[in-house]
Amino acid sequence: MKKEKKIVEFPNLKQRLLEKAMQTMKEKKFSEALELFEQARENEYAYAEVELGMVVCYMELGQLTEARNRCKKMLREDVGDYFHVLQIYITILIQLKEYAEVKTTIEAILEEDKLPAQYAQNFYQLLEFARKMLPSEENESIEPDYNDQEEELFLLHEGNVQKQYELIQSLKHRNIRPLIPEIETYLKDELKHPVLKTFLVHILIEQGWDKETEVSKMGQQTIIVPSNLKSGEEDPFLNKIISILEDTVESDNPSLFEGLKEMLVRIHTVQFPMPFTPDKPEVWAAGLHRAGVELFGLDASDEELAAQYRVSPLEVKAVTREINKLEDFSYLRL
Repeated sequence: MKKEKKIVEFPNLKQRLLEKAMQTMKEKKFSEALELFEQARENEYAYAEVELGMVVCYMELGQLTEARNRCKKMLREDVGDYFHVLQIYITILIQLKEYAEVKTTIEAILEEDKLPAQYAQNFYQLLEFARKMLPSEENESIEPDYNDQEEELFLLHEGNVQKQYELIQSLKHRNIRPLIPEIETYLKDELKHPVLKTFLVHILIEQGWDKETEVSKMGQQTIIVPSNLKSGEEDPFLNKIISILEDTVESDNPSLFEGLKEMLVRIHTVQFPMPFTPDKPEVWAAGLHRAGVELFGLDASDEELAAQYRVSPLEVKAVTREINKLEDFSYLRL
């Protein structure tokens, strides 16, 4: 009787297959990349990354209906980062000119309890665009019509979070200097949402406001000159955190690494322009890793992570608590 031959896979074959698929996609060889993603899918490796890669390939190859159906399936099964996949899904719907579905989908999301701050502006802009593209009887404008400055000031200080958000977004395309005293009052008000304050500071940066401005957030106060501030992408402290996570997480768990980067963006949106305290990127990298472990249901103790990042377990615990607090504020309840 013949013995069955055992099939022995090369070490890291699945990971290398996915990396090759991603590289091929970056080189815009989408048909070839699609075949590689199919092979990775058969090997049941990194399901979320593979599915998203296939969606992108189908989009680039012009097979929009297939891309839409796969994206919808990912959303239904909660595969990958939900809001990132949702953005891609809405982009596909717009390319297919399915504006009613765009409108319905975004309005349903806005009715839910939590919306990550970094996606809010984009969703509102897409919703406005979809409404404009619908027939006139369905066409509604999401931007409020603010003709009365007194009403503006009332909504900025007394309106609910959604009204404040809408007004702040409308200021992006206007000269904000006449409203500077009101903006300064808003930024000093400890009761105002920290993310909305971030949006206001970014408007001041974009419009080159070069005067000292006080900001109160999360029990901290600071004086800034908006025109001198750097964006998150230019922040050396954030880039150092990402570099540390690349060295410790990316090769072993690419999905976790991407999730931690997304988390860092969210907490930075809440914290900006306040500095991260303590001023130790290793501690924040360890805390993000710890928060990610809790979020994704993985197994790692404070002691193990502390040793890995060469910090103390007490530092990991303290920063993880801070990260969880910032994470809670990162969702705008509109």
